[in-house]
Amino acid sequence: MIVIKMLGIDQFQGQDIVNDIHSQVAQIFETDPEDIIFYTPDSFLVYKGVEQTSYHLDLEIELPEKYRPLENQIATYLSKLLVNQITVHLRVLFTYFDEDNEHIFINEDYPKYMTNENMAHFEVEDENTEPYLGDAFADYEKRVHEKELEQISQERERLAKKDFNK
Repeated sequence: MIVIKMLGIDQFQGQDIVNDIHSQVAQIFETDPEDIIFYTPDSFLVYKGVEQTSYHLDLEIELPEKYRPLENQIATYLSKLLVNQITVHLRVLFTYFDEDNEHIFINEDYPKYMTNENMAHFEVEDENTEPYLGDAFADYEKRVHEKELEQISQERERLAKKDFNK
């Protein structure tokens, strides 16, 4: 498994980018796209107190040792794909591991990955519903008091039904 961590990019923009480049990246790695997953955390790169999101992109790639001969080709490809389109500056760090140290457990009852095709999709009942623009705190104290009275009443009913002679 190849894990590509994208640090210093907006996580939602990262999803769109990965959608656009995933197959191309798999080709350069000469592997199946299912062998690559991207990690786009909510992260910031900061220099002297100034956020560098989408100005500096830091790619950390964990991959099996067998890919070492492709390192320069992969770094060059990723720089051409990302610099000036997604980011201004790019750092790519490769971390290799022995495949004997990687343990992957796949539950065969489910697809390996969720995709747009196998995910549950829910329809919104009314997309034209306007947001409430009134005063959400109008009569707040009154509503709190009414809720407290309701809870006291429910507690009295519960206690009245309870048999204390047990």
